[in-house]
Amino acid sequence: MGDMTDKVEIAEDPDTPVEVLTKLATDEDEYVRFAVAENPNTPIESLTKLATDENEYVRSAVAANPNTPVEVVTKFATDKSEFVRRGVGQNPNTPIESLIKLATDKSEKVRYWVARNRNTPIELLIKLATDESEDVRRGVAENPDTPVEVLIKLATDKDKWVRSDVARNPNTPIELLTKLATDKSEEVRYWVAENRNTPVETLTKLATDKNEDVRRGVAVNPNAPKK
Repeated sequence: MGDMTDKVEIAEDPDTPVEVLTKLATDEDEYVRFAVAENPNTPIESLTKLATDENEYVRSAVAANPNTPVEVVTKFATDKSEFVRRGVGQNPNTPIESLIKLATDKSEKVRYWVARNRNTPIELLIKLATDESEDVRRGVAENPDTPVEVLIKLATDKDKWVRSDVARNPNTPIELLTKLATDKSEEVRYWVAENRNTPVETLTKLATDKNEDVRRGVAVNPNAPKK
């Protein structure tokens, strides 16, 4: 199979044949097994075997893999490793019960992934929007399924990165984008300038912003008025 770098590349490649991935799933090198665990083409049997891997990063990749059986993902929600629980939070197929459990996880990184997960129910997003961690609130602000009333609340968050993520969200309403266009933080204004939902009149104002990055954001927006 060549050296380890080659094996990792083969293990990462979604076009690698299933029988090769099956063989690489038992490789002695953890980087190779991690790449197999991440591969969207890895068969369920191999993912199930890798779910008991001693290496937490390998298990975390299994936990995040959308092809991993739901019962394995559910079990991982109580794994002692924070990385594995993060993987569960990332998985688009994680059942609601597991997301509810992880929404109160002691690790803010785990709660962040729950906040970003498209399966997370709205009532849980509302709860996580008041989380003490700005990272978790950012996860809610980034989630395209976050209700408008929650985005309105997060648009006044004390953390500029939370407000920036509201400005980036593809579902942030026009009125809110117009309001955020006057935010004191140039980072927030930049993301308003880049957002495709930002109305032309707001983009026109931001085109003369004192900050160069904000003006650059307008320049890359396909809806910006042409000079």
